[in-house]
Amino acid sequence: MKKLSAIRLVALCSVLLLIFSSAVLAAGKDQEKAKLDKLKRSISALEKRLDKRNQEKNTLVNALKKVEVEAAKTGKSIRQLTSKINHRNNRLTTLEKQQRDLQKNIKNQNSAITEHLAAAYKLGDQEPIKLLLNQEDPQQLSRLFKYYSYFLEARNQKIETYISDVEQLSALMTEVTQQKLLLDSAKKDLVRDQNQLLAVSERRSATLKKLNISMQSDKSKLDKLIKDRAELEELFNAVEDAVSQIVLSAPPSGRSFVSQKGLLQWPLKGRVAHSYGSQRSGSLRWEGWMIGAKSGESVNAVHDGHVIFSNYLRGFGLLIILNHGDGYMTLYAHNQELLKDTGDWVLSNETIARAGDTGGLDKPALYFEIRKQGQPADPQIWLGKR
Repeated sequence: MKKLSAIRLVALCSVLLLIFSSAVLAAGKDQEKAKLDKLKRSISALEKRLDKRNQEKNTLVNALKKVEVEAAKTGKSIRQLTSKINHRNNRLTTLEKQQRDLQKNIKNQNSAITEHLAAAYKLGDQEPIKLLLNQEDPQQLSRLFKYYSYFLEARNQKIETYISDVEQLSALMTEVTQQKLLLDSAKKDLVRDQNQLLAVSERRSATLKKLNISMQSDKSKLDKLIKDRAELEELFNAVEDAVSQIVLSAPPSGRSFVSQKGLLQWPLKGRVAHSYGSQRSGSLRWEGWMIGAKSGESVNAVHDGHVIFSNYLRGFGLLIILNHGDGYMTLYAHNQELLKDTGDWVLSNETIARAGDTGGLDKPALYFEIRKQGQPADPQIWLGKR
């Protein structure tokens, strides 16, 4: 009796522990969601302030942002449509092959099935009776009934297979027609978006030309770079508090950011056009790397991390920032398209963006920065050999 009570007590404790663990996990998820919401609110408030400020001070900068964001959306639509067209083409090729195979099978079965159907119609239900009346030997009769049942089953199976093939062919022909219509529609949408992107690109070129004319003096260029850098620092300050409260889960690799010093993979494989610490303009120096890139080239995360910013920022274009924990962050700027949103978790070497020229560049490139406790660090001592 005492043993039974002990077992019941253990079982009760296990159930209570499970309930408590579930409650703790649920509470933990709610807390993480609240922290993430706080981060998004901080960023949203900053973006509104910056937008209002830029609209008041520089209509050309605002116009450039508008046209580059529009180009990014159109580019994304084109990429998705191209993927959809490729998928539909592959599906159509598969369906048409299945259709040809079925037509061939049906053609090969036609003569045999015609004979089977004619025999079945002619004999009807009288065939077993004829076998019974024509035989006197019970053993022989039993064997004949077995042969007949086998023959009948095989004949029926062939007829059923034939009918199934005909029905499947009919359904395939309908789907082929539908896929062709969908493919034509996607191709029309693609042409429309390509024309739209061309028009947007022309508007961007015109806007960028005006902006460059308005900043012909070295002082004007330096002033813009200083303002752009100040807004980036303001962005980091706005999210610093929220980020510090978000505890990162252990990386799937089990390796921390700091443990990978000198071993991190490159975000892309271009040539470094401007290195960390080199002179940029006046007293300004580069605080990261400007890496040459091909338009649309994959930009990859250098380590597991949490997306804390994914949007447009003046001077940096479409920008994505990752938090890697322990005070380490990485920044990827001037992208053509952002593939991750604020709050997403990404893995090392996962594609997070497509390289581009947003932010006013005259050719595609990636600006890459590593931050340690809020301060820029030289990527050369962090990235591994290519």
